Amino acid sequence: MPVGDEVTAAIGRALAASYPEARCELAARTPWELLVAAILSARATDFQVNKVMAVLNEHYTGPHAFAVLDHRDLQRAVRQVPLFRQKARAIVEAARAVMRLHHGRVPESSEALVRLPGVGRKTAAVVLGNAFGIPAVAADVHVQRITCRLGWTAQENPLLAERALTARFPPHQWVPLCHQLIRLGRDCCRRLQPRCARCPLAAWCQRQGVEEEPASPSSAR
Repeated sequence: MPVGDEVTAAIGRALAASYPEARCELAARTPWELLVAAILSARATDFQVNKVMAVLNEHYTGPHAFAVLDHRDLQRAVRQVPLFRQKARAIVEAARAVMRLHHGRVPESSEALVRLPGVGRKTAAVVLGNAFGIPAVAADVHVQRITCRLGWTAQENPLLAERALTARFPPHQWVPLCHQLIRLGRDCCRRLQPRCARCPLAAWCQRQGVEEEPASPSSAR
C-alpha cells in the first residue's frame, strides 16, 4: 500500500471518528509524574498504575524527592504493579540522573530520555507526546499488533510499527493516532478472539496474523 494514499487517510478518519476522545489515561500532572507512570506501566494496566501514582503523589513531589530514596523503600509503595523491584530501582536511578544531568527537569528530547534508567523508546514517546506536545509514536503492544494486521509491518515489532506510522501519517496525528489504536486494540483488535465484525477498520484490514476461529460443531454440520 503506497505511503500516504487514500486508504491510509480513510483509516485515519475512521479511527478519529470512532475514538474522538482517546487520550493518555495515565494520571499525571507534570512531566516527571508522567515519566514515573510510564515506567510503572510496563505489563501493568492503567488502573493499576493510577492507583500506585495516587499513593506516590501523596508522599513524593518531583524528581528530587525520589532521588534521595533507597529503591528498597520505594518498592513497598509500588508493589501492586508487576516487576515492581526493577521499576522501583529504575525510578530512583532515573530521578538521580534527572537531578544530576538535567537540573531537575525532565528532558524534552528522545535521545536524552532514552539515556535515563528504565526508559525505552515507547516510554520516551509517551512523555514527549503527552507531557510536552512533541510528535512521537508510542508503539505499545496494541499499536504493534494492529499495524501488523493491517499489513503495514511484516511482524509485530515496536520499531517497525513506529516507522510504519511515521511514514504514513503527518506528525500532528502521531500522538492521537496511538491513543486511538490502543483503544481499538482493547475494544476490537484483541490478540485472542479479535472482534473483527465490529472493527471500524475491517474494510481495509488484511488480518495478517489473525488466526481463524475454529468452526463450532453446529456450523460444521
